[in-house]
Amino acid sequence: MPNNNPDLSWEIHFPLVTNPLVLKAWFKAMGATYLIAMLIMAAIFIGTGEPEALPMLAVGFALAITGLTLLGLLIMLLLFGNRFHARFTLTDKGIVYESLDSRARTLARMAVVAGALGASPRTAGAGLLAVSNERIDLAWSGVCEARYHPKQRTIVIRNQWRDLLQLYCSEENYEVVKRRVESRLASQNTTASAAASRSPLPEALLATALVVAACLPLFAMNDITGLDIFVPLLILLFSLATVWLIPLFGWVVLPLEGYVLLHIGVALVKSSELKLVTTYRFRKYELLDAGEWILLVLAVAGMTYLALISWRAVHGRLVPVLFRDRVGAGQ
Repeated sequence: MPNNNPDLSWEIHFPLVTNPLVLKAWFKAMGATYLIAMLIMAAIFIGTGEPEALPMLAVGFALAITGLTLLGLLIMLLLFGNRFHARFTLTDKGIVYESLDSRARTLARMAVVAGALGASPRTAGAGLLAVSNERIDLAWSGVCEARYHPKQRTIVIRNQWRDLLQLYCSEENYEVVKRRVESRLASQNTTASAAASRSPLPEALLATALVVAACLPLFAMNDITGLDIFVPLLILLFSLATVWLIPLFGWVVLPLEGYVLLHIGVALVKSSELKLVTTYRFRKYELLDAGEWILLVLAVAGMTYLALISWRAVHGRLVPVLFRDRVGAGQ
């Protein structure tokens, strides 16, 4: 039964570089970026038979991520003036975060436009992600616990396995917000029911490993059928995004797989000539050895799995991990 408490809303300019919790979140995000980038590049290099290049690549990416991390801190300090403007609202249904910082909103939209004009999916995607995070709605049913940091006047909202949101409070309202959060989590046994629910992390990690494994044979199709390596890379990226971020990305994976199947079919039946003493005509599939046939079978099996999870995602039967955090467990 709802508590029927009035909404508790406040605006605040919270510090960035001088806030240890912000720094911790930033370093964790950049660390995750490094791991994801290496996961993708490892799949590419293993799939193309060049795993010996991975150690040097890992060092290069580490240096690049370090540079980006420092650049991000510099932007927080100089461009944002070490302050960010936001609004938080606590209701009986959940928590609402809204970005009110005009500089952040402008930069996000500029990134989308620049990415579109420059044909850079990475830049446009980063901008779209920033735009999508300008408002976050969390249901109380998806909250497992809250961790309180009175020195920083911050309350960290968590589910079973990760931080969902940080509530930045003023010196005047920290205790009020803390009591409201404690009361809400205690009512209706919210914390116990959320903690008792199964964490999505093991299932998501398994799905991630299966997606990478399913894509590995596709990278080998470059040697067998001349498939552009950029196509399986897109399939890998959007498949991982379907598992973790947005279900509609499944609509990107499905036509890409259709293109791959068409390309492989055309390449295998294409006629070629070999002139020795006489002229020999043959089709590509007639020259495949056992190992290449095995790779083709594995590629088709992998695409079948990717098509299955994409189809389930676009029809609402597979909810991405971070998408579940937004709607709340059981919503």
